Amino acid sequence: MARGARLLVAVSLAGTALVSAATAPAQAAGPWWRLVAFSGENVSRVAVVQGRITALVGGESMVQTAGGFVAAEAPPPAAPPAVTTGSRTWSIDAAGEVLVSEAGAVPRRDPGSPGLGPGAHLIAAPLAVPGFVVAVSTGGTVWRRAPGGGWAVSLALLPATLITGTPAVTSIAGFNTDAVSGVVYIGTAGYGTLLTSDDGDDWVRADPGLPDDVLSLTADPSSVAPAIWAGTSEGLYVHQLQAVPRIPNYSGGSLTGKWLITIALCIGVIVLAGLALIVWSRRRARTEGHRSPT
Repeated sequence: MARGARLLVAVSLAGTALVSAATAPAQAAGPWWRLVAFSGENVSRVAVVQGRITALVGGESMVQTAGGFVAAEAPPPAAPPAVTTGSRTWSIDAAGEVLVSEAGAVPRRDPGSPGLGPGAHLIAAPLAVPGFVVAVSTGGTVWRRAPGGGWAVSLALLPATLITGTPAVTSIAGFNTDAVSGVVYIGTAGYGTLLTSDDGDDWVRADPGLPDDVLSLTADPSSVAPAIWAGTSEGLYVHQLQAVPRIPNYSGGSLTGKWLITIALCIGVIVLAGLALIVWSRRRARTEGHRSPT
């Protein structure tokens, strides 16, 4: 094999290895979530119903009581594709358009809002930041509406690994009935939870102590201990909000770091591959020139 070809193969293998390393799960500094119930069981849905936590556990409906979880009369409701904050309601229609209604008026398309795709239903708008809205497309792109208006892409997830692909966004949560916090959380099947505390400008992983596969999220605005509940593939978890939220530190890098590393590696692979091809082409031309009759 020519030296240039060997170089091309080596660069490709090295790039693949580094990209895999860059997208490996980050390690958190310490636990942030606490397992509450149903250890090792699939909790596919969680919601707050009349002030009590209800969950769908392995297809069975359960409700929290003072003595623990017992069978519920009805399953927890699915998160509606609409959220109301103050006098405004944002919703996603069947076609995937984001609508807004002022004081009960007829809903109209929110100016500049994206088409999220048929079936899109994940939307949140914290009461603490009026006008800030987060919505997720069927393709998994996270969009945000700035408090003053105007929509833009807020987050596009990278593949967790080259084998498993890009994690799906499964759920979303924010406090829209009480101005507890302006933070919005999303759950994913692969990255645990992520949150934004700056109106969607940045997202950080917020899942130490939580399984990677989050199936459902709900905000519990209890005045005693406001919390975010997570239904996961391995049980029901809770994160109690703090007076001054402390986002966990990661030793394995952030999503932003993964984007930058991946982009840099791709550019490096392309450049080195191009150089290797040039070297191989020149050597081939010289070889053919030596073989030509004089």
